[in-house]
Amino acid sequence: MKQYKFSVVALMCLVLLPINAFAYLDPGTGSAMLQGILGALAAIAMVLKLYWHRLLRLLGLRKDVIKKEAESDKK
Repeated sequence: MKQYKFSVVALMCLVLLPINAFAYLDPGTGSAMLQGILGALAAIAMVLKLYWHRLLRLLGLRKDVIKKEAESDKK
């Protein structure tokens, strides 16, 4: 309970007390942020590509391919 009260007081101090940040962001910072965003999107796209069939099977949109192959081998 003591930790909770401290957290609330600290949060209130951060919200209510204005703090000026005299900071300069150069053009390289924007470029680095853009590169990070594009890298994250590329990583998400690769994960979706690698696990696309599993995702479709999980959602019930695609039937299990292994079962189909096993049935065709028996015939």
